[in-house]
Amino acid sequence: MTAPTRRADRRTGTTGPGTPPAILRASGLHHSYGATPVLRGIDFQVREGETVSIMGQSGSGKSTLLHLLAGLLLPESGAVYLDGVRLDQLPERRRAELRLRRMGFVFQFGDLVPELSLVENVELPLRVTGHRRRPSRRRAMEMLDRLGVAGVAQQRVSEVSGGQAQRAAVARALVHEPAVVLADEPTGSLDTTTGELVLEALMSAAQEQNSAVVLVTHELSVAAWSQRTVMLRDGREVQA
Repeated sequence: MTAPTRRADRRTGTTGPGTPPAILRASGLHHSYGATPVLRGIDFQVREGETVSIMGQSGSGKSTLLHLLAGLLLPESGAVYLDGVRLDQLPERRRAELRLRRMGFVFQFGDLVPELSLVENVELPLRVTGHRRRPSRRRAMEMLDRLGVAGVAQQRVSEVSGGQAQRAAVARALVHEPAVVLADEPTGSLDTTTGELVLEALMSAAQEQNSAVVLVTHELSVAAWSQRTVMLRDGREVQA
C-alpha cells in the first residue's frame, strides 16, 4: 500500500502562525488493566484538518489511547479535552452525546448493524441526531457513491463483501462531518486496493471537511498517509 507522494512533506506536524488550536487534546494519561500498566503519562493533540497516525507493537497501548481519546475509557489519571471541554469528567450520557455529534469511528471490522442495509447504517448518525429522513438518505447515498458502493446500498452486511462493508463504515463515520474521526486499524482486514480507497476517503475528510483524523495502525505504509506519526512503546511515546 503506497501513500501519495503529495503527502510526503506534510508529516512533520509543526505549527506556525495562524495554526488552529488542538481540537482533541490529552495530557498525562495513565491507564492500567489490573496490575499491568498500559499507558504511562501520554500527551497527545490533534488539530482541525490534521491527520495523525498512532503506531506501536501489539500491547504498546495504541488502541487504549484511542479509546481514552474517545471517552470510551476513562483514564486513571490525566485529562482529555474535546473542543476545550474536559471529556473524562463528563457524565457518560454527555460523553455519548459528544461522541455522537462530534466524532466518527471506523473499526477494523466495520461494526455495522447487521439488521440494517448499508444505506440505513450510513444514515444512522444523522437520524439519531434529529435529521429528517429524506435529507439523511440523500446524504448517505452521496457518501456511499463517493466510496464506490452505492450499487449495494440496499444490501445488508451479510450480503456484501468485507471491503464493501468497510467502505460503508467509513461513509457512516464521515456522513455527519465530525470534528474528529478515530480509526482503529481500518485497513487491517482489507486488500491493498480497497485499503487505499479507505485511506483516501479518510484523508480527504481532513482536507474537505476540516476533520481531524487519528489513525491507529501497525503498518508503516498506512501511517505514511498521515501528516504526523506518534510512536508508542511500552505505554510511552518514543521518537518515530
